[in-house]
Amino acid sequence: MNDYVIGINLPDSTNLTNLEAELTRIQRDGFDACEINLSTFPLIIGGELQPMVVEHVKEILKRYPLRYTAHAGYGLDLRNLEEHTMHRAVLFSSIDACAALGITPLNLHYEVQTLYTAREKAFFDAHAEAAEYGLNLGVQINIENIEIEYASKAAEFVRAVNHPNLGMTLDLGHLFLSATHFGYDFMETVKDCAPLLRHLHINDNTGDFELLRMTNFDIYKTMDRNYRFAFGRGDIHIPPFWGKVPLKEAFAVIKKAGYQGVWLCEYYNQSFLPFNKEVQERVRREIENA
Repeated sequence: MNDYVIGINLPDSTNLTNLEAELTRIQRDGFDACEINLSTFPLIIGGELQPMVVEHVKEILKRYPLRYTAHAGYGLDLRNLEEHTMHRAVLFSSIDACAALGITPLNLHYEVQTLYTAREKAFFDAHAEAAEYGLNLGVQINIENIEIEYASKAAEFVRAVNHPNLGMTLDLGHLFLSATHFGYDFMETVKDCAPLLRHLHINDNTGDFELLRMTNFDIYKTMDRNYRFAFGRGDIHIPPFWGKVPLKEAFAVIKKAGYQGVWLCEYYNQSFLPFNKEVQERVRREIENA
């Protein structure tokens, strides 16, 4: 029962005053690990690490027998040439934050490949340097597929950088939406990505792609979450096995490939508080039975 590390993301409603309560709940619900979006706390301001905040968070994290992983904060864009110095500063401060807090891996979004050679080179170089920098600090760097791009491009990028400290985070919910929208095979892509996996995001959705995610991201961000739940619109991040993503089949492939990382349930868990323990138990059971 304890061979698999099952984690959950820290809710976006968390702050410096209720962090301890949230971690207590996560431990009580039987999870072994917790993923923290670095934007949750003011760990970085103006590209610079804030030692007082780091120490405050560190003191709380170490009270719990949980493994911690991290997600890069909102807005990081390493293809941004106009503000590249600042984005690089945030990237490397994020790695420093993880090292100081004892967190690994750090997950970064692949986002969308552009047609601009200079932007793609900047993106490549930043990740290659981050992988080496993280290696020296004990922080694994991973690239995550998102729903508005082919997951194979994230996998190809990891292979192209070819660094031992750069792996892939496979988000199964993102993959399902992307495969449905762009018309490629979900399970074949899971098989292709499986050897590269260092981290896993497990969430569910209906497979109904929301076009506003691509055509007008600003409006998309204003869409009411409960409306999107009710109509099953886009990347709704509902609990595993509450939607239509073929998770059982994916688990079997990933397990067979010898995946050793955290099985991280990444969903809007603050909306499902009475059911989170049951979600943990179901995911653990499905992995064992895969």
